[in-house]
Amino acid sequence: MLHDIAPHVYSNAFHPHPARLEDKTLCFAQGGVYLREDGSFPLRRDYPAEAEVLYLFDYDGAGVYLSREAPLGCTLRPVRALRELAQPDAFLGGTAQHLSDWYGMTRFCGRCGAKMTHSATERAMVCPACGNTVYPRISPAVIVLITCGERILLAQGKHYAGNFYSLIAGYLEIGESLEQAACREALEETGLHIRDLTYFGNQPWPFTDTQMVGFFARADDREPIRLQEEELRDARWFTRDDMPVTAPGISIASAMIDAWRKGTGPAMPPEGDAHG
Repeated sequence: MLHDIAPHVYSNAFHPHPARLEDKTLCFAQGGVYLREDGSFPLRRDYPAEAEVLYLFDYDGAGVYLSREAPLGCTLRPVRALRELAQPDAFLGGTAQHLSDWYGMTRFCGRCGAKMTHSATERAMVCPACGNTVYPRISPAVIVLITCGERILLAQGKHYAGNFYSLIAGYLEIGESLEQAACREALEETGLHIRDLTYFGNQPWPFTDTQMVGFFARADDREPIRLQEEELRDARWFTRDDMPVTAPGISIASAMIDAWRKGTGPAMPPEGDAHG
């Protein structure tokens, strides 16, 4: 999955230190990211000496930084290019994008409108006028793999940036538990009532500022599928022998589908009255 980067080490402990010439320094602009001609990340030495850089986090013992000034000799690529990078660069770039987007959205205080400043002691933005402190936004979401007997429910979203099928997912609403959110999303998007929710795992997904929490669940395939047409193009049952193109390999959706295919998913309660 995206965050599985061993033996590389990501450290989000906040201890800013001056950038060295060989430290990775990313720049996001106009919905894109600057990359060197070989597809690698710019280094501090690719920027003018006077360019300001902002410490983000440590990676393999070195700092990773952000600049708002374009690096020299680099090309602006669509930000989606980050997902196509080999690990661990996809994780590093996605996490940097998460912070870049958040810094861009918290330039002014949401309470009083004053210009925010960077905290010197933690990864936060602070309002010097009213003291409001804002931390990086992380939105919890659920994703659920639904089965009936030996079949899996897969859906194709209207907003997917590709012609693939994936799992039912959505954000938590106020006052919901994770399990309640999974049941609601399944019912809203497909009309199916799910049961036997079993925890699979979770994943940071920085491209949407999200923490994805995955469950396996069961439904009855005798229930009709009723698509939420604003969200989905299609949803149907598949067997292991007739699978469509599915979610990209670095996502938790891909890991969950792969676990189901191999029979290595979480242990679930006895099947009961499922119809296969």
